Amino acid sequence: FNEARTHSAWLDKPVDDKLLQEAYDLAKMGPTSANQQPMRVVFVKTLQAKERLKPCLAAGNVEKTMAAPVTA
Repeated sequence: FNEARTHSAWLDKPVDDKLLQEAYDLAKMGPTSANQQPMRVVFVKTLQAKERLKPCLAAGNVEKTMAAPVTA
């Protein structure tokens, strides 16, 4: 974790919903404040949804977010 960096290159192929569900199922098991499970995740996959997200992104993240097959 001390040497982790943001991944900025993506394969040009879709991510299966089953894999996204598996990733979420693992993440939701992590500890939370007072065990309240406050995590909420929306998986953004379509170009139309990414365009709605675009105004909220930092300038340096726009290109790689728009190129990613899915954004959480």
